[in-house]
Amino acid sequence: MGIIKDQEEAGRHVRMLTNEIRSTLDRHTILNTTLVELAKTLELANCTIWEPNVEGDAIKLTHELDRRYLQVPVTIPASDKTVQQIIQTSEAIVIPPVCALGKASNHRVLAGAMAAVRLPLLYVSNFKGGTPEVVSASYAILVLVLPGETGRVWTAHEIEMVEVVADQVAVALSHAAVLEDSQRTRDALVDQNKKLQAARQEAETAIRARNDFLAVMNHEMRTPMHAIIALSSLLQEGKLTVDQRSMVDTVVKSSSLLSTLINDVLDFSRLEDGSLSLEMRPFELPTVLREAENLAKPMAKGKGLDFFFDINMDVPQCVIGDEKRLLQITLNIIGNAVKFTRLGFVSVSVSLEKYDASIRRDPRNPSWRPIPCDGFVYIRIVVKDTGLGVRENDIPRLFNKFVQADSTTTRQYGGTGLGLAICKKFVQLMNGHIWIESEGINRGSVVTFIVRLQVQSDSAKERGRPSREEQLNKEDLKGLKVLVTDDNSVNRIVTKRLLDRLGCYTTVVESGQQCLAALSQPGSGFRVLLLDLCMPEMDGYEVARIIKQKFRQGEPLVVALTANTDKNTKERCMQIGMDEVVLKPISLQEMSAVLCKLLHNPKSGSRSHGMVNGR
Repeated sequence: MGIIKDQEEAGRHVRMLTNEIRSTLDRHTILNTTLVELAKTLELANCTIWEPNVEGDAIKLTHELDRRYLQVPVTIPASDKTVQQIIQTSEAIVIPPVCALGKASNHRVLAGAMAAVRLPLLYVSNFKGGTPEVVSASYAILVLVLPGETGRVWTAHEIEMVEVVADQVAVALSHAAVLEDSQRTRDALVDQNKKLQAARQEAETAIRARNDFLAVMNHEMRTPMHAIIALSSLLQEGKLTVDQRSMVDTVVKSSSLLSTLINDVLDFSRLEDGSLSLEMRPFELPTVLREAENLAKPMAKGKGLDFFFDINMDVPQCVIGDEKRLLQITLNIIGNAVKFTRLGFVSVSVSLEKYDASIRRDPRNPSWRPIPCDGFVYIRIVVKDTGLGVRENDIPRLFNKFVQADSTTTRQYGGTGLGLAICKKFVQLMNGHIWIESEGINRGSVVTFIVRLQVQSDSAKERGRPSREEQLNKEDLKGLKVLVTDDNSVNRIVTKRLLDRLGCYTTVVESGQQCLAALSQPGSGFRVLLLDLCMPEMDGYEVARIIKQKFRQGEPLVVALTANTDKNTKERCMQIGMDEVVLKPISLQEMSAVLCKLLHNPKSGSRSHGMVNGR
């Protein structure tokens, strides 16, 4: 009966201890609670816990009921005989008070009986919400000291109670280890998210700073370019000597190259941040391709090269796509072929791409295939030359920005290394693919690109044809009353001269207030208003908004003449209700084309055709 009563009492104490120990998942609280509750239940004189150090070659006192020794570090070698004896068994054992653990755990004159048991410590990692992975395990040691003056010894049921409590402590510690690891993982994720957020904000700030810088530089560079290109085009129309025409042609070509460079930098910037989109419109594909041929042929003939341009009969006549970007890609690739070829020929072939899997395409990316889609076709354009050629290992680098085959290429032929990078991004926007093949240096190269275009329906073709009146009167701008509003005196003079050469009756003003005053004069009769957007005090947007409120629709037709190329500028102009957006710089021929199109179809303007790029 006594044994049964002792077992029941031990079970009750174990349950009470277990509830206290497992009431928390904090590791240190679990260990401290274990010491306190065991001391109450077993009436201990002291109770200590020893944990292994980081190196694993010693154990150190970390928790003590009587906190006397915790002020200074106390360690015992892990190789100690008693320590090894405790660790190697799962049972609680009685240890001699004279051993190192016994001496360090007793602070009284008369040493009491001591028992010790190991406590498994689990270290987990890769906690991802499921079962944690145990990467290592070690043991702490729990030492229990009875009062020496009572003469008590450890009984069997007390030793059993200590073992059961040790098992429960091990379970609680394992749960605490999982919680600690999950908290560390959570803290690491929070810290990582903060760093990512900071990096994102820094990147966005850098992008905004870059875009602001490009916008300012774009405006400041295009303003003088407008004067150079416009006045040069006016000089070309005049009577010049051979030497004078040669110099003017050189100025025009140099200005065109500089304008192209400005466009390349801005295009690539907008392609990288995703702000540039294609302007889809109906056009005649062979006409655009022949335009590329007419522009490239004089360059090839000037270098003494044979030039071949073939358009296959299966190429569709009318398609929908971005003709400007397609022309830009084609001219860039042909221009590179002509530039890097000294002797021989440059050939261009255009054909309808087949969906046959056996057709040879990019050997470096054989998985790419055109995807059939109703109402769309793929066009293959191949440009072949007998020029400089490319080393095999240099080919993958050529589509990176600011990269050319080697440094001597830049010195001998010039260029920024942006052209192919821009072409690749435009081709990808057109759901296509571009690649280069070459057998090596001085063995020529072949550039192939494939783009997807929408086939235009017959009804759309009829709607897209110009009227007979438009065809007959395209050059008839004489007497057209135009008001030019620009705060820049050079721009006012240049634009006025372009319009005067076209036969227009031109009035120029330098501010938004003067513009509104001129339009409000009785009998002013201005048919077209060319309006600069960036003006002090009252900008072009505000002027246009007031005009749309005060005057009847279409009187006058409002055309934004701007150096800003960003998408927001165009969208803002369209929201206000402007009729066209023209980008500086603009030549005489381009000004004529813009005005004629606007006058013959005033309601379509930019709403259907997008921003008109002067050059």
